[in-house]
Amino acid sequence: MKKSQPTRMCIACRSRHPQNTLIRLKLSGKDVVVYDGQGRSFYLCDDCAKNEKKVKGLVKRFKQDKERFIKLLKELLNDG
Repeated sequence: MKKSQPTRMCIACRSRHPQNTLIRLKLSGKDVVVYDGQGRSFYLCDDCAKNEKKVKGLVKRFKQDKERFIKLLKELLNDG
């Protein structure tokens, strides 16, 4: 019997997706960084990472530099 795939919720659109299809990030100090195995994290789906309006909302929520945050998301999307 196969074990079911864990599902996680996207922080932007609140939809549920399989865990391995989402981008996992964390807030380190005042910066959003890639999750490194320490502390609490959150997930972001590919659609929301590409949606300019959703990214703008996340930048505002986490008080981030918009260009730096977009650069991080683009790197993660290109890496797969």
